[in-house]
Amino acid sequence: MTADINQYPPLSDPVAFESLCLELWREIWDNSGAQKNGRSGQAQAGVDIFGRYRGRQMGVQCKMKSGLVRPKVSVQELENEVAKALTFRPPLHTFILATTGFADTKVQERARTLTAEHAPLQVEVWSWTEIWHALYHREELRKRLLPIYWPGTPDEQRIFPTRLRHTAETLFGRTKKLKALHTAWDDPNSRVVTIVAWGGVGKTSLLATWAAQMAERGYDGGDYFDWSFYSQGTRDAGGASADAFFVAALEFFGDPEVAQSPASPWDKGARLAHLVAARRALLVLDGLEPLQHPPGPLDGELKDPAVAALLKGLAAQNSGLCVVTTRARVKDLESFRSGTAPEWKLEHLSTAAGMGLLESLGVHGAKARLVQLVEEVEGHALTLNLVGRYLSRAHKGDVRRLDRVQFQRADRTVQGGHAFRAMAAYEAWLGEGGAEGVQQLAVLRLLGMFDRPAAVECLEALRQEPVIVGATEELVGFEEEDWNLTVSALEGLGLVLSGVDGSLDAHPLIREYFGKGLREGNVAGWRAAHGRLFEFLQKSTEHQPDGLQGLQPLYQAVVHGCLAGREQEACVEVYRDRILRGTGDDGFYSTRKLGAIGADLGAVACFFVQPWRRISPALTETDQAWLLNQAAFRLRALGRLTEAIEPMRAALQMDIAQESWKEAAVGASSLSELELTLGDLDGAVREAEQSVVFADRSGDAVQRMGNRTTLADTLHQMDRRDEALTCFREAEEIQAERQPNHPLLHSLPGFRYCDLLLAETERAAWQTGGEAVVADGEKSRQDADAPRGCREVEKRAAQTLPIAERRNWIVIIALDHLTLGRAGLYRAILERLDLSGPKIEIEQAVDGLRRAGDLPRLPWGLLTRAWLRALTNDTNGARADLDEAWEIAERGPMPLFQAEVLLYRARLFRDREALVRARGVIEKVGYERRVRELEDAEVVMEHCEG
Repeated sequence: MTADINQYPPLSDPVAFESLCLELWREIWDNSGAQKNGRSGQAQAGVDIFGRYRGRQMGVQCKMKSGLVRPKVSVQELENEVAKALTFRPPLHTFILATTGFADTKVQERARTLTAEHAPLQVEVWSWTEIWHALYHREELRKRLLPIYWPGTPDEQRIFPTRLRHTAETLFGRTKKLKALHTAWDDPNSRVVTIVAWGGVGKTSLLATWAAQMAERGYDGGDYFDWSFYSQGTRDAGGASADAFFVAALEFFGDPEVAQSPASPWDKGARLAHLVAARRALLVLDGLEPLQHPPGPLDGELKDPAVAALLKGLAAQNSGLCVVTTRARVKDLESFRSGTAPEWKLEHLSTAAGMGLLESLGVHGAKARLVQLVEEVEGHALTLNLVGRYLSRAHKGDVRRLDRVQFQRADRTVQGGHAFRAMAAYEAWLGEGGAEGVQQLAVLRLLGMFDRPAAVECLEALRQEPVIVGATEELVGFEEEDWNLTVSALEGLGLVLSGVDGSLDAHPLIREYFGKGLREGNVAGWRAAHGRLFEFLQKSTEHQPDGLQGLQPLYQAVVHGCLAGREQEACVEVYRDRILRGTGDDGFYSTRKLGAIGADLGAVACFFVQPWRRISPALTETDQAWLLNQAAFRLRALGRLTEAIEPMRAALQMDIAQESWKEAAVGASSLSELELTLGDLDGAVREAEQSVVFADRSGDAVQRMGNRTTLADTLHQMDRRDEALTCFREAEEIQAERQPNHPLLHSLPGFRYCDLLLAETERAAWQTGGEAVVADGEKSRQDADAPRGCREVEKRAAQTLPIAERRNWIVIIALDHLTLGRAGLYRAILERLDLSGPKIEIEQAVDGLRRAGDLPRLPWGLLTRAWLRALTNDTNGARADLDEAWEIAERGPMPLFQAEVLLYRARLFRDREALVRARGVIEKVGYERRVRELEDAEVVMEHCEG
């Protein structure tokens, strides 16, 4: 475990924080005589704590920072405190500003320049993370201070209220699996267990029974958290989301700040993995299949990178156990399957166990007939439960009356086949049962309209006047007592479950069956009921609620609005105006402020007739094109690049048909970038050339400039350098015309241009840094212009970085730091300079790309940092960066980055296999830019092996 994993929250009391700092710096300075400087209210010359270290005077100023408005020290505050510290007597050698807030690159940079301005005074800024690290690694001090400043924290057990439903009263035939789960919990080498079975086999019942047994043991002192994704239903909505789970889990495990932040899905998943692994905990994820790809090329792969990062992180390190249930194998855990993440198949009940279940439900008759029944349904637990209860209630348990259920007609390739036959028997029986039976059927059909537990308020809205023909006649005007009796009867049949809050739920297969019946048998009633829910959720919810939890009713309103055939209202009045809060610079609240990309994609999916191919014709053509682009952007942000292609192409065709040339230019440029990422270089060039044509037709200078750099970048990757250079120069001329005060290409176009300008220098740096022989066998000649080229690029980035900083463009700030870091790294290698300067820039770049959630570009930062780490003998760090870059690239898939990672592995670690694989990828996709470097590496490899 590490300090990052175990980090405790900063103190909220300034006096306590000052006392903590005194204790810490007494240890750091090895000076028990260090003391506080006066008391609150007295003039302190900017120093709260002072003491001597190695004969030099030291001072610390303690700054409390909390909340989201002012979470960090500002440059101005630092300057003010340093000005005060200069008056301290005797003069300070080192002044430290200690804060409970976040680290900030601008403040750190200003600390360095203040040190230069006021030498010999050394100025340092310590964020809470640095303070915690210093405390964490002083074990005796930490153990002494934890009970004082965080009383009870280390030993306080956390138990989350269970969400597991659909449990069996008595579990049959699962003794071995229960024992296996207990064994896995006790085995430190078992970190993630996946239980795979079709719906209704009994996965949730098994888990709930085991969790109850663990509860009796007090979870052996560990934490407990469970979550059910099954409630998102059996229908392929195309956009199921884990966002609500991550908010709840991150808050539960101790990081509410990240929970409510717009951090990338990968970062949220990795952070949760760290928190869960920090202490012994049991994490249960039930019904993961809505977050997995259906059968096809991506069969079983997780759609959400946050869940993938969580499970892989826990498979790599976990003090407790994570148990997952799903209908499909989790492809992402394949590499861990034979080790820390075993996969178990939950078999159907044995004949003996099935007979035991039937007998417990009151079914009786000839043993041969009972055996036949179990075997007819292949031991399917849910079906046996439904049939057993049906026979018990309808026919006093007489198995001979089973002829009412024709199991042989069930499609055994469909997960609900046998269970649906049992439900059909219930439907017929209840329909013949007079008013009470008809009322029970009406309740079941209403539950079929929900993809999660139905809130009591929503059910009440459906039961109000006017009657929804064919859906609620039997329920309108229903007295509360009668309603409760009806629900109680359904519970006795095992068809529904009541929540403590009055909500009603049913097994997903039951919801699917009765929902399908209403949808196909009464289209008008189906739409009217969803329309009722659409209106109720809009009216009963604050216009623009805060937080992901606050937005949930609006997300549900979008679902019901689309099912009601009111897509246009749902799009404009709910999704755009209330969830996104507009689409301007201050809009996109759900994604920019909350990072709810998955939840947003789920909302967008509702407007598709077939994700991600056909969108509802009920929408205006303009909104259809806009939603296609929204889907593409969100799929891309989640790393689902292949899926993003189709909606992006469809949107482009609509823009062209409408002669919306600016939008077409944007769409063609985005499509080109995506095709380049996916390794389709010919397609990328074709779309980029189109984007330039559309931009010129639009007359928009920004598009004319930017899209030329899109084309130039693609040409550069194909090693068509002269053509690329021409496009970049044309783009910079347009930039100088439109913004004479900022004539250089900046933002993403500037990063692309600098990438080309650094290409030859990068190759020279590789040669100088270890590849001393080029492909033709001659000694490499260091290009005297290479360092000069680095300095020119550094000047460019130094001029463009302030533009991004003024506009707070997080991604662009990170890319500018990356350009500075790369140029500095190459120059340091060529001129044998110190690497500390490039290191600062590269670290800031990686951190910025992470915070921005820019997965498609993060590998650039990771690759550069891997090179730097290898040069500084941090082999483990270099390998970790390459492994992470590979994981991102493989998931995309991003063949160009895959080739880069393989080439880096070959060059940094003399990996022959990686070099062979790199050639295969480079030749397959036509990544001509790297051919000469590949040949360099091959010659070096032969030279080393010879």
